[in-house]
Amino acid sequence: MQQDTQQSTVFVTGSTGRLGRTMVRTLVDSGFKVKVLVLEKSAVRLLAPGTVPFVGSLADESVVCEACEGTDVIFHFAAVTQAARSTAEQVMEANVEGTKHLLKCAKKAGVRHLIFTSSIDVYGRKRKQPLNEEAKPLPTDKYGYSKMIAEQEIMESGVPYTILRLSTIYGPGFEHSFFKVFRAIKERKMVIIGKGDNHLSLVHINDVVKALMLVMENPRASIGKVYNVSDGVAHTQEGLIGTAADLIGVERPKRHISELVVRMLAKSRNLDSDELRFLTSDRVIDISRIKRELGYSPDIDIRTGGRELVNEFLNKWKSK
Repeated sequence: MQQDTQQSTVFVTGSTGRLGRTMVRTLVDSGFKVKVLVLEKSAVRLLAPGTVPFVGSLADESVVCEACEGTDVIFHFAAVTQAARSTAEQVMEANVEGTKHLLKCAKKAGVRHLIFTSSIDVYGRKRKQPLNEEAKPLPTDKYGYSKMIAEQEIMESGVPYTILRLSTIYGPGFEHSFFKVFRAIKERKMVIIGKGDNHLSLVHINDVVKALMLVMENPRASIGKVYNVSDGVAHTQEGLIGTAADLIGVERPKRHISELVVRMLAKSRNLDSDELRFLTSDRVIDISRIKRELGYSPDIDIRTGGRELVNEFLNKWKSK
């Protein structure tokens, strides 16, 4: 059963974030009335024309409750995602307490569907077996822990929900950390961490938006469900770095260094803990549920999406 876009009003938290901006544009282009939560009214200029701004944070209960009134669907993106730059208290305040404030207002307003972007980090950094949605969450860092607790709050709230556990997003707007790796490859400074056979999970921003739209358009199938989202491929660290080198047009890195040594050298290599956590993670993500129940199929393969990202990097490199 698909939503009638002429009747549906959508509220987006985290609307000026990298995912939020892309999603807001998609929703506006699709004919939805879109409300957004912004910290400052001037931030609306970052968003697609036609959005209705509510100025405040998730801690501003009166603002959030006003935005929830008359809302059919909430996309809850607001979160501290770059945990390396925040304390555990800041991460929990934003990701858990902010979610609790939103749930209180959503329940009061009778919102029909809350769609929450969680993370595969709830599973922990390294797991031996392929992970489906029934795998026990075992977070190993403050970000993953905060997302696990936020999920629990949502499940127990009484608000109709769907939770998407996203893999690491790449593509337009998500360049910074990838450009660090590309630069190291270009300058022949990149190394393989450990054996390089650990599995890394990625998903292109376009496919995240696709998954979010499928969830909203199929509430009968998706409400009360948790879905993993990735490109469906079990990439290896060495394979991804090699693919990037091929696209850049340089020799594939061959030097291997232990994870312990890399951790000791991380600061001098300009790697923060979030980036190191990704490169050394080892998880195979099963997306069969969202494919089976919602018809999700990733559109962007790693060479297509990677080429787009590398070309942007090379253009900036040439313009230095």
